[in-house]
Amino acid sequence: MKRILFIAEHAYPIKSSESICNSKVAYTLAKAGYKVDVFTCTQKGTYEFDNVIDSKLQESENLNIYKIETKNAAYFLSKSKSIFENLKVVFSLLKMKIKTGYFYNGMAVAHDILCAIKEHEKKFTEFPYDVIITRAYRAELAAIYLKEKYNIKWIANWNDPYPGCRFPKPYGAGPNSRIDFGYKRVYNKVRKLVDLHTFPSERLKNYMINSFKTVNPNKTVVIPHMAHSELLTQLDNKKDNKCLKFVSCGSVSYPRNPALFIAALKNIVSEMNLSDEDIKCYFVGEYDTNLANIIKEKKLDGIVELLGSKKYTDCLEFITSCNLSLIIEAQCEEGIYLPTKFADAVQCRVPVFCVSPNKGTLHDMVDKYHNGYYCDNKSIKSIESALRQAIIDYKNNQFPIVSKSNMEYFFEDRILEQFNAILL
Repeated sequence: MKRILFIAEHAYPIKSSESICNSKVAYTLAKAGYKVDVFTCTQKGTYEFDNVIDSKLQESENLNIYKIETKNAAYFLSKSKSIFENLKVVFSLLKMKIKTGYFYNGMAVAHDILCAIKEHEKKFTEFPYDVIITRAYRAELAAIYLKEKYNIKWIANWNDPYPGCRFPKPYGAGPNSRIDFGYKRVYNKVRKLVDLHTFPSERLKNYMINSFKTVNPNKTVVIPHMAHSELLTQLDNKKDNKCLKFVSCGSVSYPRNPALFIAALKNIVSEMNLSDEDIKCYFVGEYDTNLANIIKEKKLDGIVELLGSKKYTDCLEFITSCNLSLIIEAQCEEGIYLPTKFADAVQCRVPVFCVSPNKGTLHDMVDKYHNGYYCDNKSIKSIESALRQAIIDYKNNQFPIVSKSNMEYFFEDRILEQFNAILL
């Protein structure tokens, strides 16, 4: 089997949505027989450290994990810093330029990853890898270095638009925003050197093709976020047959805004004369401080509960104990993302309730797989209609059924087939 150099700023430990996605892929490839060496950074994240999932996703003799200490992560020019602090950053960036030949704001973590890869390279008389897989940016300097030196196959995965300045509004400035002069050289090399680009959704792929322009669409593949059946074998939570429970696990902080959903929920609760014995909604993870005030203002204290961050395992258990996984997206012109929350819901065999852009990936998914409910995140009437339908379906025992058989496109066997096709 081929040996893979897997570079991902976020992988092990499991502390963020990005690390969840990347660790599942590394584990699945290693379990299939590929030799996988993962280089990943120490990190903070949405979730508390989860030794259960983290240990599970390391259970392969083919998997080696190398932790990179990102000492220079704070070296970033910012208007919020003093002149003296920014001068220190410039001095550090100049030292990085001497080592790498590149000079751009925000290169510190990419520099640390490159240095770690170069140190690792010294262990071998011959470079031992057949392919590089990079997961998101900040791995690009290391990959460029190795591609130019060894002409090794490079597969670059993008869970978000690249570069970061080209995120869609309101996250960023859009697909055609100006790229800093210093970074333009890196960007052009990525466009030129990557052998294959992978994306979790068709809409993100098309958005990026529009941004990359010179990249051949035939060098792009859609591989969705993975639901892994092994991560649910121990979970069998019984649901309350009377109370319809929603749960949002992850972040609903800006630019996501749950306020319209809360307003719609209040209207439906009043319209259908519901109590906390009939319907509950939980927010687990990160949210803006004003959410508690909104809930209190709408007098939904008993129905909507705010919970702090949990371990990923605990989040999965919580999702399985509820009836609907609530996904609230930002009000973008187009929903290009496939949120990790969607794969988590599929993994837990729980239907989704998507408050998302009318034109978007989640709307596409619900239309195609009938695994939940969709509503327009700019229309309170649309949200009310979806809530009303979900409540009626639940009472009539006509809820959407989510199983591995009808969602196999997202599970590890099918995704491994896609990776085999581009690796073998």
